[in-house]
Amino acid sequence: MLSNANKEQLTEISEYIDSEFGITDDAGRILFYSGAGNQDAAEVELAAIFAELQNEESLNLFDLPRFTRGGYLFENVTADSDEMLFMFLKLNPSDETERAHQKSLLALAAHGFRYRESQSSKDLINIFKKLLIEGRRSVTEEQLEAVYGEFLLDSDGFAVVLVTLNKTSGGAPADSDMICRVLQELFSADRGFLIIPLDYARTAIVCPIREENTYEFVLEYANMIKDTLLSETMVDVYVSVSSQISGIMNLNDAYLEADKAKNIGAIFEMQEKCFEYKKLGLEKMIYSIPMDACVGYINEIFGEGFLKDKSSPELLNTVKAYLDNNLNVSEASRVLYIHRNTLMYRLDKFNKMTGLDCSKFEIGMRVGIALLILQFIENKEPALLNKV
Repeated sequence: MLSNANKEQLTEISEYIDSEFGITDDAGRILFYSGAGNQDAAEVELAAIFAELQNEESLNLFDLPRFTRGGYLFENVTADSDEMLFMFLKLNPSDETERAHQKSLLALAAHGFRYRESQSSKDLINIFKKLLIEGRRSVTEEQLEAVYGEFLLDSDGFAVVLVTLNKTSGGAPADSDMICRVLQELFSADRGFLIIPLDYARTAIVCPIREENTYEFVLEYANMIKDTLLSETMVDVYVSVSSQISGIMNLNDAYLEADKAKNIGAIFEMQEKCFEYKKLGLEKMIYSIPMDACVGYINEIFGEGFLKDKSSPELLNTVKAYLDNNLNVSEASRVLYIHRNTLMYRLDKFNKMTGLDCSKFEIGMRVGIALLILQFIENKEPALLNKV
């Protein structure tokens, strides 16, 4: 897909070319056309040329820098793997000198187009990287319109998907370029999605919310990222998604939500393939509680000194399984691979040490919250465990 800036540049180039000239994709569809000929007729000819090329098994169009077919000269100006683009020019069939001049002219035009496209891509990434990390004061609306204008007008809002390398998983070494290529296959630039590498461990996806890119669509594809990257690159990642924000200038808010969702998901060791900010519930609330208050709650529920007892990890693990399985003794013992009598013994011991009977709803709920808070402390500031 050509941007408005691309079309303006091609219009400028066409002023120096008096033959049929333009840009086509690898199916022969004309995306820009200039010349005195008939565009529809040219498109029929180009479609036939590319159909013939596609049938040549030994030919890889992506790796073909330039070629001549059917009276046309082509220069490969593909910027990324999403869409192959070729600049074309109708050759003069009778004048050899003129044809040599046309070849030089098209090569120069293609070089200029590729350079501008490369610079535009760098500008776009840098502008959005600033907006995501530094916020609205770092860029202007005019800058955004210049690089992303065609997707601003018909968008109902935006969301940010954040892909973060899981450094503790022991997967393959990260290759940010490879990760970006995989993400581009899922989130096509043609639909307005932007893949923005933030650093070697984090990549943001800016998602315009519109008729064909609903928030549910974004969530569906975000849930595919983890498995896709693991199968294609052997890299394990956290995937988090912001809520929908109303304007492009608020993109930093969406980024901060996605980053917070990732932190919460990692700290609480949540098993979801994608952490959705809007649905983190209790974990999100605990994440916002001051650490001193968390330590105080643990001491209030379990009593000071309980965690220093050598049996406390085993007892807490048993209580967690019991609560996670809706107070079902048989299911909890099956999950823990222990006899139900052993489980009952541990629950009874926990009751005697803390005075807490987890079979009662209110007490079970308080203990469940305490277990989450304890996990929060262990993973965020483990040194504070000395105070409980």
